[in-house]
Amino acid sequence: MSINSDIDVMRKKLEEEKKNMVSVALFGQPGAGKSSIINKIIGKNIAEVSVETDKTTEEESFVFNGLNFVDLPGYGTKKFPKEEYFNKFNIEGFDLFLCVTSGKLHQADTEFFKKLSKGGKVCLFVANKHDDLWEEGVSIEQLEIRKASDIRKHVGREVDVIFTSCKETTGFDELNLKISDNLDDAKKERWVRSAKAYSTRFLDEKREACSKYVAIASGAAAANGINPIPGVDIAVDITIIVGLFKQIRNDYGLSEENLGALKTSSLPAVAQLANKVLRYIARDGVLLLLKNYAGRETLKAVTKYIPFVGQVVAAGLGYAITSNAGKNYLDDCHDLAFETLKNKLEVEG
Repeated sequence: MSINSDIDVMRKKLEEEKKNMVSVALFGQPGAGKSSIINKIIGKNIAEVSVETDKTTEEESFVFNGLNFVDLPGYGTKKFPKEEYFNKFNIEGFDLFLCVTSGKLHQADTEFFKKLSKGGKVCLFVANKHDDLWEEGVSIEQLEIRKASDIRKHVGREVDVIFTSCKETTGFDELNLKISDNLDDAKKERWVRSAKAYSTRFLDEKREACSKYVAIASGAAAANGINPIPGVDIAVDITIIVGLFKQIRNDYGLSEENLGALKTSSLPAVAQLANKVLRYIARDGVLLLLKNYAGRETLKAVTKYIPFVGQVVAAGLGYAITSNAGKNYLDDCHDLAFETLKNKLEVEG
């Protein structure tokens, strides 16, 4: 394969990765906390949450970092009759459905689930507001069993039931993993990269998914060599690398505002890592990192990703430099997220 062919292939792969999106639809009873669920999964408040009863009367869509969440209005209402519902909201276009409940299932939700199931669609049941689950003399475990059994009785089959609490931030690690287990490989990688991590296990999966993206973006940058690295007779596409670093930060939930707070942390490891991540946000910082790697990096630790980038690109020193610089930045972002999460889990006990 020629270098020109590799450039075209790598550009196409990078664009495909950027366009890859996971679409999740949520439905369920009013006031069950669908907006709060969306915000917790993303790790950012993009869906409006109100203490008033949910009054969703139109389709509401929330898009963030490759994830598209749609809060569906009631099924089979006068405004949205059953016979028009699937076409109107393009139900076939969603990758997965979440039925969110905090009380008894409504008949309309049961009917909607059965239609989804008949069409081969995956639907998980989220029993939200777990912190409100209480009955004198009955253990939480018993209440969970009763709740899950009640849901399965209503829908008439075995289904996954995940218990969550937006107030106490519990159950979201299990929910994230359940969702990723029900997606194809490409969608799973997108989900794992974008959803907020609530466990070190999920963080490790995030790093693995991000590593593949680093390889693809580095290959595209190396193939499309238009910007010389200072002091080295090698050119790469700096714009792609700057975009890669930004994407890694987004995948780990590291906004500039967040990093600004973390760099003054009382925890030395967190403050040091935050400063390292901030150092390479701007173009000049990226160029400096590439220059540092150009003087000492070889083709080590990149062969694993050759199937994604092609032999011609992977054999070049430009790819070795960009991929290892990208891996270094990914490691810094991962370590920062790990230290921050570890401290949070320790504080929470």
